[in-house]
Amino acid sequence: MRQVRRYVGLPLIFIVGLLVGGCGQELKKENEQMKSQVASLQKENADLKGELMTLKGDNEAMRKQLDEMKQHMEQMQMKGAKPAKKK
Repeated sequence: MRQVRRYVGLPLIFIVGLLVGGCGQELKKENEQMKSQVASLQKENADLKGELMTLKGDNEAMRKQLDEMKQHMEQMQMKGAKPAKKK
């Protein structure tokens, strides 16, 4: 009975060992792929932050220009001048 257990146990241990060993390589490969994806996403995030800062600056410049135009229009209305008609 002991020999039967030994004959069944040893191959079972060998098979489990092979499965675990094979999974280790796959896990390492997947881990490297994920590391490269993280690096790529971090670069993309930095690029998007730069774009966001540029757009915020453009937005502020346009708001300032709009405020200046509104003030100019108010000054023209106070002087009694009519704004130019659109064609």
